[in-house]
Amino acid sequence: MSTTLQLSEPFGTLSYREAGSGEPLVLIHGVGMQSAAWHPQIEALSRSNRVLALDMPGHGGTSPLPQGSDLPDYVAWLHAALTALGTGPVNLAGHSMGALIAGGFAVEHPELLRRVALLNGVFRREAPARAAVVSRAEEIQTGQIDLETPLQRWFGSSAADQKAQQEVAGWLSEVDLGGYATAYRAFARGDATYAGRFGGIACPLLALTGEDDPNSTPAMAQAMAEAAPRGSAVALTGRHMVNLTAADAVNDHLSQWLNQAEHIDPKEQEGHTMAKDMQTSDPRALRDAFGTFMTGVTVVTTHGLDGAPVGFTANSFTSVSLDPPLVLVCLANSSRNYEALTQAPGFAVNILAEGQKDISNTFARPSEDRFAQVDWHQGPHGAPVLAGTSAWFDCSMHKTVPAGDHVILIGKVEAFDTSTAPGLGYARGAYVTPAAEAEALAKGARLVVSALVERSGEVLLVDDGNGGLTLPQMEVGRSGASAALTQLIEASGLSADPGFIYSVFEDAAREHQHISFLCQAAEGAPKQGCFTALTPSTLMDIADPAMRIMLERFAKESHMGNYGVYFGNQISGNVRKIVSGS
Repeated sequence: MSTTLQLSEPFGTLSYREAGSGEPLVLIHGVGMQSAAWHPQIEALSRSNRVLALDMPGHGGTSPLPQGSDLPDYVAWLHAALTALGTGPVNLAGHSMGALIAGGFAVEHPELLRRVALLNGVFRREAPARAAVVSRAEEIQTGQIDLETPLQRWFGSSAADQKAQQEVAGWLSEVDLGGYATAYRAFARGDATYAGRFGGIACPLLALTGEDDPNSTPAMAQAMAEAAPRGSAVALTGRHMVNLTAADAVNDHLSQWLNQAEHIDPKEQEGHTMAKDMQTSDPRALRDAFGTFMTGVTVVTTHGLDGAPVGFTANSFTSVSLDPPLVLVCLANSSRNYEALTQAPGFAVNILAEGQKDISNTFARPSEDRFAQVDWHQGPHGAPVLAGTSAWFDCSMHKTVPAGDHVILIGKVEAFDTSTAPGLGYARGAYVTPAAEAEALAKGARLVVSALVERSGEVLLVDDGNGGLTLPQMEVGRSGASAALTQLIEASGLSADPGFIYSVFEDAAREHQHISFLCQAAEGAPKQGCFTALTPSTLMDIADPAMRIMLERFAKESHMGNYGVYFGNQISGNVRKIVSGS
């Protein structure tokens, strides 16, 4: 049963559910849901806490926020709601959009928080994912609201999933379309709003998600946990609605979180901080340091216990011995493929070619059937072998060696094959194509690198010196394209993650080869230029015809959520699809 309460202006009416007594626990649902979506948690946690499940603005019986409201407006609404409820400091848990609100509240109002839990939250989406969700938000603003597709993303085929899907479908059918559109817009634009300030969240932070959630990924949960001094991350079996499909496990983790100490004894603060740095910050820094070593990219394949092919992307591969012929790969103990690989009679290592970034992405992300998206055949020793690779090695299992949080799989090469296709590289979290750069330099042409820096659907443009606009760009020196890209990002004054190569073309008119990297920027003002929407009038200010054509393509692909890499010259070429927005 819901209760209503009048909030201070301009927030209107709050609708909420309340149960139990004790330390307050406030729950905030996601876009399209209502407070009833927390019913498993209300039932379990109200035995020891005063549970307050709030209807988000524009949902249930809560008044909507004005059209165009952003995430900080929802954080201000929550502050008004807790003030009216007179809760004092609370434990705060949010799901999806609710997690964004909860994270923002933890940053803005730490004095009102005991603990914060972020369930299936998003955190610094990659540029293609952000462009896709912003595009969906724009469609929703025009009244094109698809309430069926989310159900397909959020649920699997298990009985628990199907039961929860029926509940969620009912809540979606009752949603106020205006409130839904306003909230979704804030959700689409808010994934990085407070991300850079998580280091100031001093209370215990739990980031929990589903192992197979394609949008609120385990990697995002881990990043949130590592950004907060007292953060921890958990990935449970399931997708986006784990509070319904894995309710018992979620309730157990929330109970443990509620029992964590709110504050650390000041006498222990220095030692605790050092220990936390060793447990969270240092491993991330260590991974980044490992990532400076450029490697190839492989897909390791075998057959599972049920005979179905399984595989995963890996760059921890090396040759071991010529006599006998041995290779090794490393597999995380937490991998969903652990049992299949460690019990298999053998495996294949497929070394990907430069043009196979899409295959790398396919095997690095959750998917119902990765092999349906690639060409493959059975290798001579039985493991799946992918087509078009630089090389493959079909191996029998020689030995498995436990090694910390990984296991080393040592394979004896039973058969192999190679091709002339240059191998795909990987360094500092981004793909590299050494052969493409080497070919450009071998031709004696100048090589120019540009940074296509995107944020919330806008692109960083700078003055081209002739009254027009252009992307940040520079000529590549002896240190190479990656170093040039790093210099461009540093010169912008932004925190930006280098992404994939977006366009490679020969500009005969200007006598150079051009490589453009798509990068995603965090919040902050650039030292030069500004972020601008790629409207027709803006594109007319791009004096370089080749760059204007490239940005016209980017504007179209951003709207559609489908991206490709362009290969050709400044006039014509081919676009090879690499990723689709979901």
